[in-house]
Amino acid sequence: MVQIVAIFTSLAFAGVIFVVMGLVFFGGGEQSAAEQQRSDAQARVKETPKNPDAWEQLASAYSGTGEFDKAIAAATTATKLDPNSFRRLQNLVSLQVREKQTDQAILVVQKYSAAHPNNAEALLQLGQLAQTAGKTPLARLSYQAFLRLAPDDPSAGAVKDQLKQLNAN
Repeated sequence: MVQIVAIFTSLAFAGVIFVVMGLVFFGGGEQSAAEQQRSDAQARVKETPKNPDAWEQLASAYSGTGEFDKAIAAATTATKLDPNSFRRLQNLVSLQVREKQTDQAILVVQKYSAAHPNNAEALLQLGQLAQTAGKTPLARLSYQAFLRLAPDDPSAGAVKDQLKQLNAN
């Protein structure tokens, strides 16, 4: 009888060791910091679905977990909830460019520029995106509009150089 109890005890102890080793090597089911941030952001959006900050936080969290399509969708919602924020627009555009959605980023900035024709930064960004995408006429027009609005901007010299290069081609 003592031997049987000793065998069962040994087996139980070995089982505990295997469970502990499995947790050490494969993780204990805890969420990573990025996954926790995503869960927190999802909860915040659920609580305040019309809050653009919550959507922007969710976009950032999705980006942190590598879920870029979801990040773009969340950033798009943030810009729709706060259409006057150029900063939110830049966050969306940077995600789109990262995912090689330059044409979509151009459309987003064009729409913003149409609604905010005096935003020189938007025109500069539109010119840069268009130039990168090989859309020379759009880049040229965007740079020219930028220079009309902000001739003394620190970027004006570089923009003039870009225009010369575009006109030479």
